[in-house]
Amino acid sequence: MKTFISVLIIALLSVTLARASFANEREHHHGQQQAAVTAEYACPMHPEVTGNKGDSCPKCGMFLEKQQQAGYHCPMHPEVTGKKGDSCPKCGMNLEPVAGQKHHHH
Repeated sequence: MKTFISVLIIALLSVTLARASFANEREHHHGQQQAAVTAEYACPMHPEVTGNKGDSCPKCGMFLEKQQQAGYHCPMHPEVTGKKGDSCPKCGMNLEPVAGQKHHHH
């Protein structure tokens, strides 16, 4: 009887560990897929916070807004994008045109 209980306990532990490992691997793979996709929505106040349509910023509660294709970005922090005349909130540098895009000067 003790052998049966020991085998049963080992079997239950094995199943539990296998399920936990599978769930962890699936979550890790999902996170990699999301990181590979360019974020389409970002917080207008915290551009480093990105997500999907309908999500809100955990810092300020604002809804994330659809990002425009970046015309300008910070040379030191390329993830910081904006329009002509904007400056980087991280370092204060003026944003510069993204390489490969045409900007007309009048």
